[in-house]
Amino acid sequence: MFRSAGSSGAGSMGFTVENLKQAMKYMVESQGFDRVLNKMKLLSATPGKIVCEMKVEEEHTNRGGTLHGGLTATLVDVVSTAALLCTERAVPGVSVDMNITYTSAAKMGEEILITAQILKQGRNLAFATVDLTNKATGKLIAQGRHTKYLG
Repeated sequence: MFRSAGSSGAGSMGFTVENLKQAMKYMVESQGFDRVLNKMKLLSATPGKIVCEMKVEEEHTNRGGTLHGGLTATLVDVVSTAALLCTERAVPGVSVDMNITYTSAAKMGEEILITAQILKQGRNLAFATVDLTNKATGKLIAQGRHTKYLG
């Protein structure tokens, strides 16, 4: 499950940090695909920004022993959606576009940080960016952009 390593943030957040932790826990404890994220920890949540961490374990890797690209895409999707829940509107939206640039590998045993930031939230669309970085070195592993329809 998602585990909090501390909570911070105040201001105009739709979800409180505790509400967000509960929503994320429900998601990863489901029988659906998102349960692959059960080792991710929520570090902080402020309006429009979420920071999580995860240790790359064997279940997260490809045949080369590095973080699987599909899991990276899932991290971009889920963590940017969580950042949307931490806005005043607190609407998760529906994905309309997502792209990811992979810049380096994360090896098994390495800790990664996943930082999602809402760039803009309009009437119908929201735009987010997500950086995956090596926690020890700060090296960029991947950068994602996510566009969501808010309805």
